[in-house]
Amino acid sequence: MSAAFDGSGYRRRVLAALRARTPVDTADPFLIADLDPRREHTDSEVAAQLARVVAFLQRERNSAKYAALATELVRRRGEWETPLLDGDLRIRLQARVLDARRSGDAERLAKLDGYLVTLRDRFGGIPASRIAGLRRLATAAGVSDPEFDARLAREKVLPDGDQGGAAPLAPEVRSQIRQRLEDLRVLRGGDLVGTASLWDFLGVAPDAGPQRIRAAWESVAAGNARRPHDREKTLTADLLAMVRSRLIESDPAPYTAGLSADVADELRPAVEEHVVLDGELTAVAYEGLVRAALAAGRGLGTEQVKSVIIGIARDLGAAVSTGGAVDYVLCPGCGRPEPVGGSTTCRYCDTQLYTDCPACGSLTEAAAVTCRRCGYSLRQVRAAGDALTVVRQALEDGRPRAARDGLSRVRAALAAAGPAAGNSAAQAADELDSLVRAALAATEAGWRALAEERATLRPDAAVERARWLVARAADVPGPDGRLPAEVLGELTAEQAVIRRRVEAARALSSDQQEAALVAVLATAADSHDALAALAALPLQPPTDLTSVLADDAVLLRWRPSASAGPVSYRVERIVVDPGSGQVDRRALGTTGATELADSGAPAWRTVRHEVTALSGERQSRPVSTAPLIAVRDIADLRAEATPTGVRLTWRPSGPADTVTIERMVDPESTVTTPPRRARVTGSSFLDPDVLPGVGYHYRAFVEYVDVDGNAARTAGAQAEFGVVTRPRPVTDLLAGAEHDQIALRWTARTGAQVRVYAVAVPVDAAAGAAGVIGVSGGIGVSGVPGVGPTIAGVGSGPLALLGPEGTEVPLAELLPPLRLVGASRHGQLRDAAVQRDHGASELIYVPVTVVGEIGIIGRSVRHRLAAPPVGPPAAPAPPMSPMSPMSPLSPIDHSSGRVASPPIGRAPLPAVSPGTQPVVIDVTPAPTPTPTAPASPMPVQAPVPVPVAPVPPMPVPSPATALIEPRRSAPSGVPGIPHPAEPLMASARVDADLAGVAPATGAYRVPAGPPTVGMPGPATAGMPGPATVGMPGPATAGMPGPATVGMPGPETVGMPGPATVDMPVTEISGAGGDAGPQQARPGATPPEWRPDVAAAAAAAPPPSQPTGQVVIPDLNGLTSVSYSVAKAGWRRRTLRVQVRSTGPVPRLVLVARPGEEPPTTPAEGQVLAELQAASDAGSWTMEVTLEGAQLPWGIRLLPVVTPDGPALWVDHPEDVQLVIR
Repeated sequence: MSAAFDGSGYRRRVLAALRARTPVDTADPFLIADLDPRREHTDSEVAAQLARVVAFLQRERNSAKYAALATELVRRRGEWETPLLDGDLRIRLQARVLDARRSGDAERLAKLDGYLVTLRDRFGGIPASRIAGLRRLATAAGVSDPEFDARLAREKVLPDGDQGGAAPLAPEVRSQIRQRLEDLRVLRGGDLVGTASLWDFLGVAPDAGPQRIRAAWESVAAGNARRPHDREKTLTADLLAMVRSRLIESDPAPYTAGLSADVADELRPAVEEHVVLDGELTAVAYEGLVRAALAAGRGLGTEQVKSVIIGIARDLGAAVSTGGAVDYVLCPGCGRPEPVGGSTTCRYCDTQLYTDCPACGSLTEAAAVTCRRCGYSLRQVRAAGDALTVVRQALEDGRPRAARDGLSRVRAALAAAGPAAGNSAAQAADELDSLVRAALAATEAGWRALAEERATLRPDAAVERARWLVARAADVPGPDGRLPAEVLGELTAEQAVIRRRVEAARALSSDQQEAALVAVLATAADSHDALAALAALPLQPPTDLTSVLADDAVLLRWRPSASAGPVSYRVERIVVDPGSGQVDRRALGTTGATELADSGAPAWRTVRHEVTALSGERQSRPVSTAPLIAVRDIADLRAEATPTGVRLTWRPSGPADTVTIERMVDPESTVTTPPRRARVTGSSFLDPDVLPGVGYHYRAFVEYVDVDGNAARTAGAQAEFGVVTRPRPVTDLLAGAEHDQIALRWTARTGAQVRVYAVAVPVDAAAGAAGVIGVSGGIGVSGVPGVGPTIAGVGSGPLALLGPEGTEVPLAELLPPLRLVGASRHGQLRDAAVQRDHGASELIYVPVTVVGEIGIIGRSVRHRLAAPPVGPPAAPAPPMSPMSPMSPLSPIDHSSGRVASPPIGRAPLPAVSPGTQPVVIDVTPAPTPTPTAPASPMPVQAPVPVPVAPVPPMPVPSPATALIEPRRSAPSGVPGIPHPAEPLMASARVDADLAGVAPATGAYRVPAGPPTVGMPGPATAGMPGPATVGMPGPATAGMPGPATVGMPGPETVGMPGPATVDMPVTEISGAGGDAGPQQARPGATPPEWRPDVAAAAAAAPPPSQPTGQVVIPDLNGLTSVSYSVAKAGWRRRTLRVQVRSTGPVPRLVLVARPGEEPPTTPAEGQVLAELQAASDAGSWTMEVTLEGAQLPWGIRLLPVVTPDGPALWVDHPEDVQLVIR
């Protein structure tokens, strides 16, 4: 035999198995070749193994035992060798062999399992004396020893009656243990099952391991520790001590052997009696002794009792007739045995004999300590179930704390039972745990709610809460440590006091009952008795019910009911069908407020509303509103261009399908057409009659008949199309000094941004000219106001490239020396960057209207900066009259170098704090002056002729003077007095001292809006531009515009453009001087300072005032009025105007007009409110309700000008702040 081949193993594994089969089977070639079919083998490995097997079989033909089998296998070699040599056949054969082997193994193992089941059902396990016979049967069935051992390991092995030779405990020890168990049985009401032995006391099987025994002992000890002190607790503690000493700390086999010895001692006399009398132990006697031993409850099973009886008979040498195999089951109620397989209930006490094991689910004896199949303790499982029942009962009884304590016992019982308790018991414990937690959380929330109800004076709710706590959490104390029953008693007593107070209130008169019941409710808000008594009294209805339309809804408001107590209001809408007269009444809801918005009112239907007061079960009579029509206005009006015209679209406003369209041409357009109106149906309209480049304003609204039968219309919606985008240039820029800043002002146009640029004129250039300070009469090609190209080279100077008024210049080309002052959309700026350290005495301001990246040049203005006084200090000046030579309105003596005193009081333009945004300022007109000589006002449309004197030839000035008009030298006699008077401007001082010549008064009227300043053609080269008569800026109330007289230059008889001022103009000449102009002398030295001459000139009496001069009021006495606009109220439906004044004011009116453009005169809108004239300074508040207003509105506060009223300034907020939406 080859050294690599195990012949002995082959004989045992292969030849012995094949020899047992008859005839020889070659269906499993892997068995014959001794190959493992579960592994993969290569062809070479298979061929080598086959060669070794064949060689061994050849040699084995000579053996005595396997010669015939070896010869047969060699002869049939091709049947089992050929399939293994072919790889594909070997793979298919491998799968088939594995299936067959698994089937064969299952059959052999099934036969062994049958043997084990038979013994298990009969003895409750596998008796140790039967294991050797079972092994022989398994070997005969083809089961190997490892397979048999694996099967036997899963079974319960029962020890024989002699306990493996262990000596039993001493009789006195066994008697002591038995006596304690019998005493405990009596205390437990005859519990035979739980007191038969220490094993039954613990609830474990006799073959349990040490860990299982210790866990059972700890469980019983924990339960006994929670018991009250009594006899059962003492006996249990004694038995636990015996368990610890006999079963845990010692070998438990002697105690188990002692149980058999006790039964043998009890049965030996009865067995001897039957042997002596009958000569043998008959079957009847045998079964009787078994039943008696089982009924005695000594802790042994049926097989153990039978072993004890057979052992006693063997000792006596008597034969035993057992008859048929009969097994017994003990009744858990009375402890009597019943035959297995008979009735499932005890024939003595009708108790169920069997139960399902919670661990394995098999049917087992109800009285068994452990399950016969899985071996787990049924008693501990029953203990866990009983604990779960206690927890459930505690929850049902409203004792969550007791249930929580019971859960701890459930956890201990489940731990002692182990897996025998099953998943269902563990899941039940988890569910009960969640229920207990929820009950405790609800109890805690209930105590908090009870405290809140008592704090909020709701005794009835508190009583109900306390009753709930008594029913659901009787054993949980509150925050103060008192139980719910105690708190309920206190609340019940308080409720009785409230009932007595209610009864006393009912005995009062009807007019006193409500006050008394309300007083009760003040301390017991939810008292059912007080509320019921109050419900019997009548309830007052709401008052002053009004309904207005607001935001496509009907807004209802009312005053609350006069009744005391909590009152709510039910609102109903009533719609009457005009055709059928059917009334549709719909409830809108109940509210505790005093207003409600009905946004679901049917459009264009006449509706009214009823409001009823409710208080508990009481209700008042309904109050109804006046009928109104639920108007729906046009929304989302849009205008878009189409090939055939302008198409308007809008969102319909309801059943009303007739819409009125109004069209107006934008005022900024170059054409004018009358407004047009059209009525259309649907939600669109096409306007084909439109002109390119013309702006149109569309307004769409709905006309209807109101409830009184009068024609009415909605506010409608607006849209614009094709509005001219190129704004007009600014032509009315004004400049005025205020402290250390220059205030700039012009008429703002909607949406137009205006930038203002400044350029300085050097001192040497200004000294040689006597130009007009203010707004020039024309613009030369150089862009300098009032000055033509007077120097060599046309277009020289800092503004030479800007071009005339209206010229479009790229903003990027406006570079230094031009300085950007700022940009504004509101018609006002401040120049705080004025500097005199560069030698400049005048500034030229140029307005530029911004259109994208292009600027449109406007009409510029020149402003002369005030110079410090030259010469000796002046004496203190006497009090000045409004027109004294040195008053704020006195002319400035430029020839002598003296500057008039700074203004006293308010400046012509109000000051603006640094960092704030300038606002538009209006000034009310001053009282009409009384003419001292007849005046002939010039017609409005007639050009104003300006008398001028012939101009002698003048030398060409230096280039530095190209931007300034030539100055006029003072005549001899009184220094510093020019012959022609300088114009009186709002933005500059008069340029000469009048030296006693007061201006004459004359009739004038102020235009309503900013006039258009006439502008002649370009001036003749080398000569100053012609003068302009009129007001350069918008009209200012309380201060007449300046009259600009002629300046040196060619005589201009007519002025293009409409005249702007209806005021006579008279030439003014200096006192005692020549009226003609004087030739300028460049480089001439100014006359020296002569105080005597100046004093004589100041004291000289004024001559007669020329006709046509006007009296200019004192600016120091002007009143400043400012105001702010805001929306107030809870729903911001009230317009609140705060007015402040620094002095007396005339009557002020708040004017509004629809749209987003504030009015400028009272005639443009409707007066909302007014303030009467006041003689002192103060502040006032004007409030106007916006209920039912069709917003947006444009508003403005305007003064009512009267001849005898005070003059004032009005500081208006920005236009965007004057639009109410």
